[in-house]
Amino acid sequence: MVSSIVMGEVLSIEEVMTILDESTQVIEYSRRLEQQSQELEAASAELREANNRLRELDRLKDEFISTVTHELRTPLTSIRAFSEILLANPDMDLEQRSKFLTIIVKESERLTRLINQVLDMAKIDSGRIDWHIEDVDLRALILDAINSTSQLFRDKATTLREELGDQPVILAGDHDRLTQVIINLLSNAVKFCPEQTGEVTIRLRPVANRWRIEVIDNGPGIAEDQHKLIFEKFHQVSDSRAGKPMGTGLGLPISQKIVERHNGRIWVESEIGQGAAFIVELPGKL
Repeated sequence: MVSSIVMGEVLSIEEVMTILDESTQVIEYSRRLEQQSQELEAASAELREANNRLRELDRLKDEFISTVTHELRTPLTSIRAFSEILLANPDMDLEQRSKFLTIIVKESERLTRLINQVLDMAKIDSGRIDWHIEDVDLRALILDAINSTSQLFRDKATTLREELGDQPVILAGDHDRLTQVIINLLSNAVKFCPEQTGEVTIRLRPVANRWRIEVIDNGPGIAEDQHKLIFEKFHQVSDSRAGKPMGTGLGLPISQKIVERHNGRIWVESEIGQGAAFIVELPGKL
């Protein structure tokens, strides 16, 4: 168009409209190319992020396999060693025999917990877990969990304070799975606590239209950058100051899956040197 004007040529309306139409098409094509380029760049960034995440999961799985192998080998070695001692010494005095048998029982229970955790996570991931939802008394459920973990507190001379009220708390849930969550939180709390001076508080109270369970310990605490990571499969607290015992890194992820299945949520509030509070909120009848 500019060239025609410079050369003094006269353009008809049809020619001008044709030029404008072609220009519009070129502009639209350019715009689409730019949009596609932006989308491609965004997709590439997402792929890079997904690839990095897959690599991290692969690394965590390798660590998990190593950890599980160690965790399986340790109790099995103890069970076999003490069983062989008992078998080779039928005249061993009763006190020593009882001590060895107690160790065998505890190591067997530890082995069972590990296997159950691995199986539970596999069932949850595949959707093959059976849920039995019914009306349960949350307060009574917590008391059952306290009884189940009482020996852990006695072994470590840890004080457990109960603030559960005195009335039943009825909600819809899977009794066994919710009990599993509370036992896991109580077991973690006592493992974090210092010897002889450990203190754990378990509290049940209403918040808005939900029931809140709080398990609070006076352990070394958990760094803020670990708060979300500890609920991921295979992840363990990496900060040595947190003093977390060796484990599979499955207890909290399993607990989170169970709580979310009950339309609830679970999180931790903690900082280094200030203990930790694990909090579960569940919908219920207030």
